[in-house]
Amino acid sequence: MHISEDRISHIAHKIFDKLYRDDLADFPDERRALDSIKGSIEAFFSVVGLIDQAVREKLASYSQSKVPGSRDWEILYQKFYAEELAKRKW
Repeated sequence: MHISEDRISHIAHKIFDKLYRDDLADFPDERRALDSIKGSIEAFFSVVGLIDQAVREKLASYSQSKVPGSRDWEILYQKFYAEELAKRKW
């Protein structure tokens, strides 16, 4: 899954603002805090993308071809996705 730098930055600023406003965290260096949040968001979407890719490859190699978006495909996708998450300890 690809997410743009602008969107990541927007999400990071929203998280930063919420943490600061609710007095859940103090940030001595705003730039460093935002970079850390952005890095975490990028890492999350990277793992999500890898899991999605692995699940789609598994579904594509399935002996009985399933049509993407069909009920059977969605059920198997969710099952395989949960398995991949467990395998990666997420």
